[in-house]
Amino acid sequence: MVWIPVLAEPVGFDYNIPAQSLNDALIEFAAKSNLELVFPVDDLRGLSAPALKGRMSVEQGLRILLQNSRLTFRFLDARTITLETGERPTNPRRAPVALPPVTVIGKPIAEPADDALYILDRMQSATLTDTPVRRIPQTVAGVTRDLLDDQQAVTVSEALSNVSGVVARNPLYSPVLEGTLIRGFPSEQLLDGFTQYYNPGDRESTINVASLEVLKGSNALLYAGGSGAPVGGVVNLISKQARPEAFGEFGFRTGSHDYFQPNFDINQPLHSRVWLRMTGEFTDAGNRVDAVETQRYNLNPALTFTDNHRNKLTLRGKLSHWRQTEYQGLPATGTLAGRFRLPPDRFIGPADAPQSRSDSQAIWGEFEHRWDKHWTITLKSRVSRASFDQRVQTLFGDDGFIADRPLSALGASAWGLVNAELYQRQREFSVLGYLTGKFASENSEHTLVIGADRGELDDIGFVGADLANTGLVDLAQPNFGLRYAVPEPAQPNQFIGNLTYGGYLQWQGSFYNRLHLLAGLRRGKVSIDFRNTASGRSTSTDAEKWLPRLGVAVDIGSAWTWFAGYSEGMRGQPFVEFADTPLPELARHVETGLKFDIDGTWRGQLAVYRIDRERVAVPDGSDALLRSTASGGQSAEGAEADLNWRLSEGLDLLGNYAYTLARYQDDKAGVPAGNRLPQVPDQAGRLWLNYQLPASLLPGWRIGVGVNLSAGAYLSKDNRFKTSGYHCVDASLGYETSAWKLAATVKNLSGEHYYRPFDYFDGRVAPGADTELYFNIAYRY
Repeated sequence: MVWIPVLAEPVGFDYNIPAQSLNDALIEFAAKSNLELVFPVDDLRGLSAPALKGRMSVEQGLRILLQNSRLTFRFLDARTITLETGERPTNPRRAPVALPPVTVIGKPIAEPADDALYILDRMQSATLTDTPVRRIPQTVAGVTRDLLDDQQAVTVSEALSNVSGVVARNPLYSPVLEGTLIRGFPSEQLLDGFTQYYNPGDRESTINVASLEVLKGSNALLYAGGSGAPVGGVVNLISKQARPEAFGEFGFRTGSHDYFQPNFDINQPLHSRVWLRMTGEFTDAGNRVDAVETQRYNLNPALTFTDNHRNKLTLRGKLSHWRQTEYQGLPATGTLAGRFRLPPDRFIGPADAPQSRSDSQAIWGEFEHRWDKHWTITLKSRVSRASFDQRVQTLFGDDGFIADRPLSALGASAWGLVNAELYQRQREFSVLGYLTGKFASENSEHTLVIGADRGELDDIGFVGADLANTGLVDLAQPNFGLRYAVPEPAQPNQFIGNLTYGGYLQWQGSFYNRLHLLAGLRRGKVSIDFRNTASGRSTSTDAEKWLPRLGVAVDIGSAWTWFAGYSEGMRGQPFVEFADTPLPELARHVETGLKFDIDGTWRGQLAVYRIDRERVAVPDGSDALLRSTASGGQSAEGAEADLNWRLSEGLDLLGNYAYTLARYQDDKAGVPAGNRLPQVPDQAGRLWLNYQLPASLLPGWRIGVGVNLSAGAYLSKDNRFKTSGYHCVDASLGYETSAWKLAATVKNLSGEHYYRPFDYFDGRVAPGADTELYFNIAYRY
């Protein structure tokens, strides 16, 4: 800890501090500012500061110097300022915070300068160390809290449209399966680094999200829990942190289709070393689809203990619930094809259809101890349980439960009906730890991470369908005469034991502040036991593999960085009965591209990539029991761009674009080689323009407008049906003071009518949202 005392002065200062290490810049700043500045040296290691020139107050100067770090500052007394590690502060241009009057440092700034862009310039998820994005040899992206607030994002899925190459799960889909796609392949959502498995409960809430960090491609080195490393990438939801100052916010959102959502965010220090934060939200909403009503809630406590120096312990909890009338989508025949048309708001099922539910409860903790200026150890553990019960009267047609085609023998609009139920419950225990060492010499910096992790998941459940009592429906003139009844067996008959563990070593090195290297190696193990007592069949997967990760980033001048990366992954395949030896699927990921940061006003990245997925479970045509074999192949290649440009003071443009070509490499999946993977549009993009009106004109007001554009996508692997492309415009108007936030938002302003693939039993579509209007009001202190 460094203390730098000098005399105080009641005016601003003239600074001329060159760009250099943050440690040296702060020492020079303290000497010039005539204040006592307290900061932890270890927190500053490896960080840089921009040049500081001109006459300004201490507050202005510190904001500029700290803009590339996760440090914040506060006054301990009239002549002492301390720097602390914390959440990246929210955008001060919209919510200026009045500091306590301190005459010794001059008058407070009414409109502090804000140089923060929407795109994150630093990230921890990708390497487990706080690393500048330009030094990470991988395509990574972030969605900041500022962006969530500016766009008034209603769901996590909506927020993910701000990242190229991401296809989020439709919020209408029951939270019984994580369906987010990245670069054409399945991905996983993490919560503070822990896998969410099926992502049950209230998965769409943003009330406790500080930021979303998206890592593309295989991330097996650091994230291989659950069934193993996801192929497409991961979305890490970073929770809000407890802070040492008291503040709070109470909000309410209402909108179209009887949308009702109260929420709160309260932070209260219990002691100078004990901080408590609690967020919560309840949602009750209808939908444009007839009969679909949703109730969901989540509570998120966080308690932090710290000595404000070497040790920090954070305990967290999450209580989450979701309930909704089960929505199964609409068949392709009647929406995209066929001789009749279904209304997009049609609900398929009886009027007394039961609701499905999904619940999740979790407790986890993180302990960080700094041994000295070089070494830090981090230990994390989580215990959770979850369950869901999905009840539906589902369609079936000539293509089985995919149900995109009718029962042609009975007519062009006739489908079968069957009552079905999926029930599962899980118990999970995960533990991980890693040791971080940081070292530096005159011309190089080195960071070493040594870690291990272990995760267990016990999953039991059943799938029931009453095939002895089926019904028929003519969707051209629907009459659902078959009442819903719970089918047999209604008792668990499928049992899965998931076990993953491994150890890893990762090294990051920077040379002459220009060449940045990353190398890592993991020894990973995946073990999955699957037993079906109804059929008497069981399978067991037990595999170990070395999984490498390599990357290089080279700074080209002060603004541009070229990067390239390679990684491998391994993932088990649960719920699959193999005819031969069960094997995990494998993935290889390679990419290259450019990252740039031009004068802090234009930031982004461009990338091209290829992913190969091997040993995918496919039907074994020679097996009389219709079991599977691990022999299929798939690939994805494409190009992406994510850009953020500050056009002028207060005017920001955010944009992304993705070209994705995801295909089957062979015909082993029962479709021709070259067929496209379902749900993945060839091209998609988004633009968002936000303007903060000048304080001299309309203080506190902002206006934003955005547009989503997407090509069509295939519904299923046979590529028989494909949606059309669409565009969708949204707009937001907001006003903020130090105590109040008001916003009005319109989704689908142009009233575009379109369908998206829904992936229900590997097929069907769901209508896009109609024009929706939301109002939000919040009081904060």
